[in-house]
Amino acid sequence: MNTKKILSIALALMLMLTLTLFLAACNGDEGNNSGNTTNDAPANGARNNSAVDGSAFGIDLTSTEVQQMSAERASAEKLKDVVWDWLGGGTMFIDGMHDEAKLTYGDFVDFIGVDATEYNFETSSDARFYTWIAEESDASKFAAWFIERGGTWSLSMTGASNLNR
Repeated sequence: MNTKKILSIALALMLMLTLTLFLAACNGDEGNNSGNTTNDAPANGARNNSAVDGSAFGIDLTSTEVQQMSAERASAEKLKDVVWDWLGGGTMFIDGMHDEAKLTYGDFVDFIGVDATEYNFETSSDARFYTWIAEESDASKFAAWFIERGGTWSLSMTGASNLNR
């Protein structure tokens, strides 16, 4: 090998090592916002391991496989509050027509009080799909789809099962 190639390889390795050390020092969050423009943590600081997109749980935001996130669960009553009181029973949220279309995953975590139970990426709609499962029953669920709008992943649709009032 000539000297230029060896020098190029050495510089590339040093750059990779520096980046790895930087990300480790920042707990990996610096590069994991994946399009979210807000980094607001809950005011009470209770969920220090929660990122604005849930990636602090080690999930792959591009994977279509269902991935486990938080073991903490909200009550079925709290999930009913999300569906009926906070979102008014709506299921589709169009940007410019619904204020709820500006809500982000972080807003849901703040309102519900816990991170989602499961995550997967849905390729058919290019959406991040988060599911909260109630602590009382695995059959009681709330799900929210977030799509990217102007660099922010915001609410597009919701669905619920066994959360009727």
